[in-house]
Amino acid sequence: MGPRKTPRGNRRRLQIVLTSVLHLLDMEPIKRFFIILSVLVFGAALFLLNRTSQEFVPQDKLNVAASFYPLAHIVAEVGGQHVSVKNILPPGAEPHDFEPSPQQFVDLGKSDLFIFNGGHFEPWISTWEKGVSTKSGRVLNMVDELARRQNGLIERGGEVDPHVWLDPVMFRQEVEIIRDVLIEIDPKNTPAYQANANQFIDSINELDQRFREGLRECVKHEAIVSHDAFGYLARRYDFSIIPIAGISPDEEPSPRDIARIADIAREKGLEYIFFETTVNPRLSETIAREVGATTLVLNPLESLTADEVQSGEHYHVIMEKNLNNLRKALVCQ
Repeated sequence: MGPRKTPRGNRRRLQIVLTSVLHLLDMEPIKRFFIILSVLVFGAALFLLNRTSQEFVPQDKLNVAASFYPLAHIVAEVGGQHVSVKNILPPGAEPHDFEPSPQQFVDLGKSDLFIFNGGHFEPWISTWEKGVSTKSGRVLNMVDELARRQNGLIERGGEVDPHVWLDPVMFRQEVEIIRDVLIEIDPKNTPAYQANANQFIDSINELDQRFREGLRECVKHEAIVSHDAFGYLARRYDFSIIPIAGISPDEEPSPRDIARIADIAREKGLEYIFFETTVNPRLSETIAREVGATTLVLNPLESLTADEVQSGEHYHVIMEKNLNNLRKALVCQ
């Protein structure tokens, strides 16, 4: 308890107040007016500031960084209003050769959660792991987590194919993993994360069903693609891909490889050669001219272009376009 207020102390405070009032009354009217006005304005400002701070305090959010679009999209859908997500990869950039700025490396260290694809998809990750002293609160390597859960990763020559998100079923598993991690980090918002994930998973299941139905009966079963990114998609829906470039678009084929692919296109009667929106279509166009074929987009969704971002396109919209172009190229009923 604090010291008791004595009658003498109370009288002293009253004398101070009365003296101040009398002094104010002795002032010229104009001075008295401005002093009173200043006190009123100052008091009103303090009241409004206090009320604003109480009523409009922003809700705490998890700061989540993602290495590229599909992961950032999942976080935004599952996290909703409880997360603030940053996609490290700029629109239209190629993730296989992207290098973050020094400031982006610093910002990663400030995140509550950092999610990257793994499987050597982002070459800069090794630089970040070795060179940054401040790490994120939690780091999730998606390919490693899928492998831990034994989710059927494709391997070629000892290297894992990292393009798991292009198979809607694998993409659904990524949603479940990110949901579980968000709940682990932020358990108080578990109901929201579960509800958002369930709604998102329902839409992915519908997408999967449309792919199954759309590619069930096709005349052709091979597709020439820009680079080796569509193995999971092809495996899921029972067609074969013939990649012009390797796992990375930078792995350009030799003239002999291009001649071999052109021979396959003639032999199989393939009328369409696929290219990508964020990669130079030169090789696809070269083969198409050689065999009298037409080029079509098959989007690996590694990055959205600025136009795609501006028009509000997202995973489901682009995957539907992929399905339509596959149906055309494979001559599906």
